[in-house]
Amino acid sequence: MKNLLSFSLIMFFVGFCDQVFCQFPLQLSDNGRYVIDADAKPFLIKEFSAWGLIQALPEDEASAFLDSVKIRGFNTVMTSIVSNASGQMGGDPPYWQGIPPFEKEWDFSNPNETYWMHVDRFLQMAENKGFFVLLVPCYLGYYTDPGQGWWDELQKEPDAANKMAVYGEFLGQRYAQQKNIAWVAGGDHPADGIYEPLMKNIIWGIKKYAPSHLWTGHFDNTAGLFWSTDNEIYRDLIDIDGLYVWKEISLGERGPHYRMEINQYQKGKMIIQLDQSYEHDVPHYADNENPQWIRRKMYDGLLSGCSGTSFSSGTLNNQCYWFKEWQPLMNTSGMQFVSNCFKLFDSLPWHSLVPDTTDRIIVRGRGTYGEREYICSARTPDGSLYLMYIPSGHTFYLNLQEISGHTMRMHWYNPRTGVAIRIGHAGGDPSFGVVAPDSEDWVMVFDNLPDWKIPSD
Repeated sequence: MKNLLSFSLIMFFVGFCDQVFCQFPLQLSDNGRYVIDADAKPFLIKEFSAWGLIQALPEDEASAFLDSVKIRGFNTVMTSIVSNASGQMGGDPPYWQGIPPFEKEWDFSNPNETYWMHVDRFLQMAENKGFFVLLVPCYLGYYTDPGQGWWDELQKEPDAANKMAVYGEFLGQRYAQQKNIAWVAGGDHPADGIYEPLMKNIIWGIKKYAPSHLWTGHFDNTAGLFWSTDNEIYRDLIDIDGLYVWKEISLGERGPHYRMEINQYQKGKMIIQLDQSYEHDVPHYADNENPQWIRRKMYDGLLSGCSGTSFSSGTLNNQCYWFKEWQPLMNTSGMQFVSNCFKLFDSLPWHSLVPDTTDRIIVRGRGTYGEREYICSARTPDGSLYLMYIPSGHTFYLNLQEISGHTMRMHWYNPRTGVAIRIGHAGGDPSFGVVAPDSEDWVMVFDNLPDWKIPSD
């Protein structure tokens, strides 16, 4: 059994290799909707939220972690370049293996070379493994929890604004040639008031020496700053508009997720699900406890204009961002569901998909727009692909004439198992009835893509 499992993982990894490996650096596509690599290949951001990774693990174990999530389809990690959350992260941050990031405690203008050589090696290791790194230069943290971020230390630090300018220039100079990074402003904090000059000095310091590096923002979603560009202070500095929602109910009239994503997509900037589901995270909202909600938000997002998504695995008593016992968390049910999603979208021209919010194709049984049971869908402009996520199986009807003038293949894809079911061919029917295999969630694919084969375990 052990040998069979190892072989299965190897074959799974081989299947992902072509999709994961890319030539850095990344840059925005001509239409600004997604990023492309140095060979102009679209890069779907598949991000594992790994906040404490740089501080928590010895380098050989960090390497093993990256290998493990790569096998499961991830190509991006989000992490803090220097953490201050010893209650939540493994190791003893901000120290790495007992080595502090600064020569003087909390003084960002006095970097400790030994620590930063470790950061150098980590970033190069990640690049060698094909990973894009969303890098948080200074995680400010929740106003309500002084132990999680740097906001309280910086508030007390004399001449903090000038020191953060020095720190920003240090990062910009040191990593200007590092090809596989983008920067994340904020960190569970609006970076406003007295913190605005501190964060802006970091940003301008980095931009001074690394102007081509992309930026996104992770702000205070409890204050309604769900998208990076919701924060007016930093809106003009954002290249990739990231969505950070702790619990879907907090979106109010802007929700569910897909409604807000479609609205944001229409503004024309690249959007991603920056920091989304944390499997079994505390507190235990349905967003992270209900596996179908995790799947729904991910599939809906990728069908609603997002060019990237995110996840972090966990159990009821163990979150991966702690990095205390991360190995068992590589095989949770959530990790399998996410990997199934990656397999499907990696096999498709996802970058050409355009959200379909009309009633011309799904003519009956779609559900009510603005409710969670609504069927999200997207199509390619040439009509060669139409993709739907059905939150719960039922009967619905399509006008196939509106998809394509040609006969198309039909497939079911099971997002729970990664198993595909070939249905047959159809075309031309203005009221084509579809009955889902059961009452669970399903993905349906219509295509006439040349040489495409739907992935299946």
